[in-house]
Amino acid sequence: MSAKAPESEDGRTRRRVTAMLRTQAVALDLFERDGYDAVGIDTIAAAAEVGPATIYRNFGTKERLVLWDEYDPMLLEAVAAELAEHPVLEALPRALSRAVGEVYTRDRVRILRRARLIRANVALQQVAAGDARMLRVALAEVFKRSRHASDAFEAVIWAGAVVSTLEAAVDRWVDGDGEGSLARQFASAFRRLGRLASA
Repeated sequence: MSAKAPESEDGRTRRRVTAMLRTQAVALDLFERDGYDAVGIDTIAAAAEVGPATIYRNFGTKERLVLWDEYDPMLLEAVAAELAEHPVLEALPRALSRAVGEVYTRDRVRILRRARLIRANVALQQVAAGDARMLRVALAEVFKRSRHASDAFEAVIWAGAVVSTLEAAVDRWVDGDGEGSLARQFASAFRRLGRLASA
């Protein structure tokens, strides 16, 4: 029994993520058709054929229906691994390619839809800003544990630069209507950051 428990848990996790992706897709359809502010949780639940309680349990808030994704843990793990072997400005593009390159390519349309909705709604922007802060804090911890930050303040500075660079790359990609590879935008952004750092 115990030998099968991890496999069973993985199966439950996969089913939950699949259900969340389906609910998010329904929500995005409704938000794009009727406007974010005009669509309530009950409407989304009915369209997705789930109970409102399930949506609140899985996402917590209406904003999370747009902002949720499954990528950040993979990114943090990949950054830590690459920092153990490479300089920061080489490690970051490698980590992005390793952690989310395939995912971003596969999910290009979903990421673009979410980014457009965030741009169009102040409430989503506010929550996204909070998420960016949490990512900075998590990345600062990764930098503190690496040999690349001499102290906590330097770790925070690196984390802030990384998150701002990621945001700039995504913004440029959205400005281009999602054409081209987001991974290449990340690589280009970090090359530019490297030039600025050495100027």
